[in-house]
Amino acid sequence: MDAAETRSNLGQARRSHDASARPPLPLWVPPVCAVMFGAAVALQTPRDGMPGLTAPLVGLALALGAYALVMGVRARQGTPKRRVSPAALAAAVVGAAVFSTSSLNSSSTSDLRWLYLASGVVVAGIVWYRLQRNVPGSERS
Repeated sequence: MDAAETRSNLGQARRSHDASARPPLPLWVPPVCAVMFGAAVALQTPRDGMPGLTAPLVGLALALGAYALVMGVRARQGTPKRRVSPAALAAAVVGAAVFSTSSLNSSSTSDLRWLYLASGVVVAGIVWYRLQRNVPGSERS
C-alpha cells in the first residue's frame, strides 16, 4: 500500500465517520437560518427617533429562533448535542453586546445603516456556508 492509497483510505474513513456522527441537514434549513441570523444583525441598525428595545429584542428572538431550529432538527435526527466552546460563546456575547449598545446609543447616526446591513449579509453568508457543508449533494472534493 502506497502513501496515496493510505491517504485515500484515511479520507474515506474520516468522511464516513463524519457522515454517521452528524447526519446531513434538510435543504431548507441553511437558507432559513442564514436569513434569520442576517436579519438579526441588520435589525441592530441605529434608528432616528425610534427609541426602545424593540429592534434589538426582535433581532435576539430571530437569532435564538435560528439556533433553536438547527438544534431541533439535530435532535430529531438523533445527533448528540455538542458543547459550545467558551471562545465561540464569548465572541457571540461580545459581538451582540457591541451591536446592541451601538444601536441604542443616541449619538449613533443613521449613516451607519449600510454597515449593519453589510454585516447582516456577511453573517448570513457565513451561516449559510457553514450549514450548507452538512447538506447532501454539497460535498466538495
